[in-house]
Amino acid sequence: MSSPGPLDAYAIAARQHAREQHRCAIELGDVGSLVTVDQILDRERIVGDPAFLQSLVLVYGAWWGEYLALHFGGQWTGVSEPTPPKLLIGGVIYSPLDAVRRRLTDPSSPSLNELSAALRRDKESSNIPIQQQNRQAWDDKANDPRFVFSGILPESRQEALQAVDPWLRDEVCFSGGSLLCLAAGGGTHGPLHAIAGANVTVVDFSSLQLSIDRLVAQRMGLSLQLIEASMDDLSMLGDATFDAVLHPVSLCYVADVWPVYREIARVLKPSGVYFSQQKQPGSLQATDFDPASGFRIAHPCDEGRRLPGGTECNGYRETGTVEFVHGLDMLLGGLCRSGFMIEEISEPPRGDAWAPEGSLEHRARFLPPYLKIRARRNGQSIGLRR
Repeated sequence: MSSPGPLDAYAIAARQHAREQHRCAIELGDVGSLVTVDQILDRERIVGDPAFLQSLVLVYGAWWGEYLALHFGGQWTGVSEPTPPKLLIGGVIYSPLDAVRRRLTDPSSPSLNELSAALRRDKESSNIPIQQQNRQAWDDKANDPRFVFSGILPESRQEALQAVDPWLRDEVCFSGGSLLCLAAGGGTHGPLHAIAGANVTVVDFSSLQLSIDRLVAQRMGLSLQLIEASMDDLSMLGDATFDAVLHPVSLCYVADVWPVYREIARVLKPSGVYFSQQKQPGSLQATDFDPASGFRIAHPCDEGRRLPGGTECNGYRETGTVEFVHGLDMLLGGLCRSGFMIEEISEPPRGDAWAPEGSLEHRARFLPPYLKIRARRNGQSIGLRR
């Protein structure tokens, strides 16, 4: 994506300065130009004119940002903020102008070439089959009663409606309409909502989770459409097909939420409802309870940041899965930018003032684990502009 006009003009000014003052060519498409720019910044630091250094920060910071946008898919953000504009790369925010400022004032700070190499290493290390690992993890959980249906479903439509969440109960999908249960295999959501009167389609990327829906449906004589697919690719479903989408906790298993929201917006009918419950970023960022220090924020809230392993058995993460942090800017703002109007938000009560320290209920008093959302499809997507 191209940068805003003023930044583009400053990047051009950097190329002109390099050519006229240092007799060097710095081209955005040439990776060797980074070494040249580092050499220019080192020379200018030695000259050390404070008044001129600020101008160099602006023009070479803009050039550096444009280079990153070209080679790493970065996008300028915060251009209208009172602080230097930032660059968004893979959900992580960087400040090219501040990186140049540090290089101009502190010779021990990383060079632009070193920063670029670190970005490239991070990019290469992230190219692993995450979806395959998560699919295997949820296949394994098909035998775990904590994650699949193991109780008794209501037998009558009226009883089933009473078991449906009140935020969804009055929607048209239960009067012969259509409901998509997205990433919702396991035999709980699909059968319950089918008994309540909806024409249900269940999409899940775990074949074993879907097999439980199939068994429950056969036992109870229910009609369910079961589709094995990832939530970010619903190309097998038509536009404006569903009256409602029910989406249990699952966005934490994808690095990029935007394709998921885009697909949900596409398959929902105008004025269709999206009902979702997802993990709160603050809970995923925090450590377990320490009697001496309480809870501590251990992980940045970089959009789509992969969480490290080691805490999957604490009850608020799932063993064997790869999870990602998504901030409210994406969970809520991304929904609005996808053409939805948010109607209700709540934090489901999971805390207990009497719970022992270190328990999940104790943790939930300080860090509500979930965010529950109801939104209405009512507009056109405006994309990821900031």
